[in-house]
Amino acid sequence: MFWRHNGIAFFLTVLAGCLCLTPGKDLASAPFVSFDKFAHVVLFSLISLTWMVGLRKQSRFGYLRDHFFPLVITAGIFYGIALELIQGAVFADRFADWKDALANALGVVVGALIFLSVYGKIAFQNASRRSLPAQLLERFWP
Repeated sequence: MFWRHNGIAFFLTVLAGCLCLTPGKDLASAPFVSFDKFAHVVLFSLISLTWMVGLRKQSRFGYLRDHFFPLVITAGIFYGIALELIQGAVFADRFADWKDALANALGVVVGALIFLSVYGKIAFQNASRRSLPAQLLERFWP
């Protein structure tokens, strides 16, 4: 059940890692500079959105199902920062760019907002009452 719902999310996560850790000389040059940041935002939006949907639908791990929202946001932001730090530390022709890390974090937040706009309060109905996102949505989401 877990992999059925999270296989695409896992694939996108590995793909992001491979793309971000590819040596710079192997990458095609972008036609304009902002395309790179846009690609980071889109990729990390898809990653966070697919992980949220997948973890919410799976039934094998109750903790992950009940606390998927803060876990995905936290893990996604740390993953984006870690990829940039590894990129700067390991490859001689690549460097850690704080703008890329910021674009990754923005992508995670955009994916979370898309998830909330599609699923809203329904996503948190069966979550434990102690879940902070469930409490915040009950209070502030229309």
